[in-house]
Amino acid sequence: MKHLYILLLVLFSLPLYAQDFSDEWTGYFSFASVGDIDSGNGRVYAASENAVFIFSTINGSTITRSTINGLSGNTISSIYYSEAFDTLLIGYENGIIDVIVGNSENVITVVDIFNRVSIPPDRKRINHFTEFNGFVYISTGFGISLYDLGQLEFDDSYFIGDNGSLLDITQTAILDEYIYASSTEGGVRRAIVNNTNIIDFNNWSTVLNGSFQAITSLDNTVYVANGSQLLQSTTGTNFTPFQQLPEAIEDLEANGVELSVITENTASIYNAAGTLINSFSNIPDFEDPYSASVIVNGSLFISTLGSGVIRVPLNGNEVSQILPNGPLFNNPFNITASTNELWVVYGEYSVSYAPRNRRRGISHLTTELGWNNISEDSIFGARDLSFIAINPQNTSQVFVSSFGAGLLEINEEVPTVLFDENNSPLEGIGANNSSVRINGSAFDREGNLWISNSRVPNILSRLSPAGQFSTVNFLNDLPTLVEDANGIDDVTIAGDGRIYIGTSNQGVAGYDPNTGSFARIAGEEGAANLPSDDVRALTIDRNGSLWIGTRRGLRVLFSPSSIFTEPNVSTNAIIILQDGIAQELLNDQIITEIVVDGANNKWISTVDSGVFLFSPSGQETLQHFTEDNSPLPSNNVQDIALDPESGTVYFATLRGLVSFDGSNTGPAEDLEDVVVYPNPVRPTFNGEVTIRGLTARTNVKITDLTGNLVHEENTVGGSITWDTRAFGRHRVASGVYLILITGPDALETQIAKLMIIR
Repeated sequence: MKHLYILLLVLFSLPLYAQDFSDEWTGYFSFASVGDIDSGNGRVYAASENAVFIFSTINGSTITRSTINGLSGNTISSIYYSEAFDTLLIGYENGIIDVIVGNSENVITVVDIFNRVSIPPDRKRINHFTEFNGFVYISTGFGISLYDLGQLEFDDSYFIGDNGSLLDITQTAILDEYIYASSTEGGVRRAIVNNTNIIDFNNWSTVLNGSFQAITSLDNTVYVANGSQLLQSTTGTNFTPFQQLPEAIEDLEANGVELSVITENTASIYNAAGTLINSFSNIPDFEDPYSASVIVNGSLFISTLGSGVIRVPLNGNEVSQILPNGPLFNNPFNITASTNELWVVYGEYSVSYAPRNRRRGISHLTTELGWNNISEDSIFGARDLSFIAINPQNTSQVFVSSFGAGLLEINEEVPTVLFDENNSPLEGIGANNSSVRINGSAFDREGNLWISNSRVPNILSRLSPAGQFSTVNFLNDLPTLVEDANGIDDVTIAGDGRIYIGTSNQGVAGYDPNTGSFARIAGEEGAANLPSDDVRALTIDRNGSLWIGTRRGLRVLFSPSSIFTEPNVSTNAIIILQDGIAQELLNDQIITEIVVDGANNKWISTVDSGVFLFSPSGQETLQHFTEDNSPLPSNNVQDIALDPESGTVYFATLRGLVSFDGSNTGPAEDLEDVVVYPNPVRPTFNGEVTIRGLTARTNVKITDLTGNLVHEENTVGGSITWDTRAFGRHRVASGVYLILITGPDALETQIAKLMIIR
């Protein structure tokens, strides 16, 4: 039994190597808010909210690491680089530590603290790393843990609170024979660092009472931060005031030569004698709060909470900014894509559609130029930006909904006008009718933009291609939408021009512009069969069915126009077999978005279960992406957007934006540009072959050179995939295979060749 116990301990401590997803995924993280920074071997390591960038002071290059490369994706709380072991450690608020050795692509995920059930979750935060004699002393919310840099494994943990209790250790420092630990709740404590029984709390003594944010040592002096007061001691026990700062001290670090002290607005540098040699504050163009700093090759690198890293040469040369190209923030609320571009907004409202009054800019990504960010100062005071509509006839014209200020028009990335209660028929509520709550919007086939307006009689407004507004009054026909609905959400338009609207508590409303008629389907019981009248996502698929996402599950209306002509129309749940038991698909899931790809598959995002990809009928789950099996930084996915040409699918999560290089694109006009890849299929390839550039309703046959059929499929969208198996059974042998493509009515044909090497 003893040997089994030892074996279990060894297995528990084995390092976990995170997966690299860069072959199929791309990350789009903001690096503007940098919470911690370190340096070594000519590089500066900057930790943003949940990703890292590495800047070379030698050649000025920058590389990034994120969930795409195997990082955990949680909130980073500390970063440290060991020059002696060429190893980077990234600590997180949840206790996970990512370890990267040298230039390795592999990330070792250390979960010993995270998995320790005896420590409360709010006590697992990694606060700081201090290296000494081949070990890293990890300051945590519960005490101190040791990590062996040579063996890449955990050693002891020290619980140094009174009677061995948990103690929030903010930082440690080594001076002479002692290790010092600062704490927010237990003062400053010390022990002999080489004491073989240092794990015993009785061998730690309190040398200073109070609450302390940081501690470090320089030359023969220990420095400790208490609020805005910086104390020093040359004995390690008798601390005296050294410097009173105008603000609370955010970071305290020494590099063996100088001491840097960071407050929200000031960076101060002292030499070993305690003399102030430099101080920087109110740096022009960089007004965001400071968080930490390092000194490298005559420059002070200051991490900021909004401007990335500022490089300040100590010789007085020009200040520069280090900030990888990316979006403004890591909490996108709504995203919309068209061919080779993506728009992102960061507004927000509550679950009950209460505005947050957040003023944030807009991000625009193009595959050619990367990110361009539009400042909040240029959007005419618009707030809580919640939805984006790209004009399909002129993609340089974009309309952004403000849930509180109206409708913002952007042309060529320049905000042009804000339509509100003063210059348009859009209506507001509250004082002076100034809260104009615009949300879902969609273009119809004629180029009209239909806009939803919450809590007013004219729930729908139309903006024509000529720039003329008209409104639709719902008060007489559907008064509860005006009187009882807190918010109007998604808007989708069917091929026949009918408009469907999701509401906060009134189900799905419909409007037919051709006849001026209204309709509604609602009710959790009875004919309507909606799981909830709180509808958050609507889309029309390629068969004309209306897919409805609510806060309690999913429904499909196969003939949505019937709600205008028939009473008691019922939606349909999708029933699947799971372990032989009939189950309702996505039962009780909070659905945030539904997107249909070129093959009529359904991408569906949820609040806590990640993203699903279902077959056209919903009966088969093709993909299910979560934090555990993909680089999704969060299982709370707010929105999805699909590039119709490339098939790239973008996911907006609460902790960042990523994309999956999907293959289901929209149908092509003809078969002139059929592409087959990879080609050849090599022995190491285990994925699926993609055939792209197909028209709708195309027949694809795959045969060997003797004419034996191994696969056949009819397309809905512009691409299909093949798992290189003969009708889903055994893998086909090495050889050349013919792909015979026949368009609708056999009017167009194409032949392609595929080589498979086993």
